[in-house]
Amino acid sequence: MIDKQSKIGVLLLHGFTSTPYQFKELGKYLAEKGFSVFAPLISGHGTKPEDLIKTAPEDWKKSAKEAYLKLKEKTSKIAIVGNSFGGNLALFLARTFPESTCGLVLLGTPVKLRFESFIKFRLYTYGRLKKYYYKPKRIYKIDYTDMIDEITYPEIPIKSLRDFFSFITDETIPSIKKIKTPTLIAHANVDPVVSPKSALYLYQNLGSKYKKIYWFDSNHHVVFNDKRREELFRRINEFIKEISKMPA
Repeated sequence: MIDKQSKIGVLLLHGFTSTPYQFKELGKYLAEKGFSVFAPLISGHGTKPEDLIKTAPEDWKKSAKEAYLKLKEKTSKIAIVGNSFGGNLALFLARTFPESTCGLVLLGTPVKLRFESFIKFRLYTYGRLKKYYYKPKRIYKIDYTDMIDEITYPEIPIKSLRDFFSFITDETIPSIKKIKTPTLIAHANVDPVVSPKSALYLYQNLGSKYKKIYWFDSNHHVVFNDKRREELFRRINEFIKEISKMPA
């Protein structure tokens, strides 16, 4: 945690199978702007895939809640930045702590994946005989291998992938209309992992009166490695400053 003794704290939630290292530059940037910043490790991540198998959605929720409350001890309001599945956890926290959550930034947050029907077909047919789903090399190379500060699992436990889809179906989608928190939705226009339809669905269905959508010109899913990330960082900073001035 970087404690700047600010009234507004920023909670950074990493993506599925990833780690807080993906927020290294964004966290530093926001801290330099005066915000207290915390990027926790979600249960089952940052070690080995076998550890992810031992966790379930309730464990991921618990990690997110504990991190939120830890940051809340230092600040009065919290803006949550969720990358990919971290955005799904951010939506869960906004519904759980509506009074103290002042804003959401959802980066490539999934409601629907690209080629989701094909993935689920594999998952629920011969995937039952396998223990791991291996990420396509074209995606893994683009979004992870070339990143100096990224650490992620190259394979996903089948059991955990089923839990991932269940979380979206059982937690994310039913709660979207109930969330009133001001939200910035940012999505790469050629995201190779999460369908752009996800960003449109979130924008159209969120219960927030104040929401923005920003299309990021990139073919990365993890946009922090894109050359134009400075523009994304600036927009996130401006959004958090804007919502921090809104009346409660």
